[in-house]
Amino acid sequence: MAARKHAPDAEIQRLYRLPPEEFTPARNELAKRLRKEGQKDAAAEVQALPKPTPSAWAVNALFERQPKKMEALLGAGKRARAAQREAVSGRGAEALRESIRAARALSDELRWEAGQILAERGKPPSRTVMERIAANLQALAFSPAASEAAARGWLDRDLEPPGFEVLAGLQVAGAPVVDLAARREAQRQAEEEKERPARAVQQEARHRGEAAEKARREREEREAEKLRKQIEAAEEKLERARAEADALGQEAKEAEKAAADLRRQAEAAERAAERAREKAEKAAERLERAREELRGAKTE
Repeated sequence: MAARKHAPDAEIQRLYRLPPEEFTPARNELAKRLRKEGQKDAAAEVQALPKPTPSAWAVNALFERQPKKMEALLGAGKRARAAQREAVSGRGAEALRESIRAARALSDELRWEAGQILAERGKPPSRTVMERIAANLQALAFSPAASEAAARGWLDRDLEPPGFEVLAGLQVAGAPVVDLAARREAQRQAEEEKERPARAVQQEARHRGEAAEKARREREEREAEKLRKQIEAAEEKLERARAEADALGQEAKEAEKAAADLRRQAEAAERAAERAREKAEKAAERLERAREELRGAKTE
């Protein structure tokens, strides 16, 4: 059995870094090309790709426009996770704290730049979008679950923010060992309070995004159905026109045949009339000769 062909990673990455309004037509065109090339599985994979949310697209734009800063953010997060285990045992806590500070500073800077990118498009981001961008950047830096997205360099949707156990573990690991137990509890309570509204915002944003995506798909389906009906109506009209043309063509052929028959009959009638005239002239000549002979006979 032949191996299943996946869509080319480079072309998918290009799709997710295009301006949002160009994503859907470019995705459909790529799927169409792959189907023509016989790559049905890859085409189906591309056709199913979801359009990125504004916050996910802004992070994709950062991967393209700020590759060094994004690489530095991912590196700082990776170093922080690697140093976490040693810091818990009291070794390397300062290095961990420095990695966390660097990652958070880069995250704040990149979040601001992402907002500027969205504003350049004439759509200043809302507070909710900015919060989702921040959550995406934190997830890329600190969450092991986001490693695949970090490696490929694009998002197709918003990432789940780093869990409490990740952030709390990093922060507690970076604290002095003597304060570990007390700060762990304080950090847990603080993070719970902090995460509660953030998670609510994330959940609401996710629901809104899902609702928007569902509405978009329904709209596209309605437009496709409307177009399909228009095509069917046009095809029916064309078929009627063809049938009418065929009928008129048949009538024209029959009329031509009838005219030809009438012409042949007229020509035959003319020939018959000509023969009748010739016979009449000959009969008149014979009559005239007979009269002359009669007059000659009388004079004798």
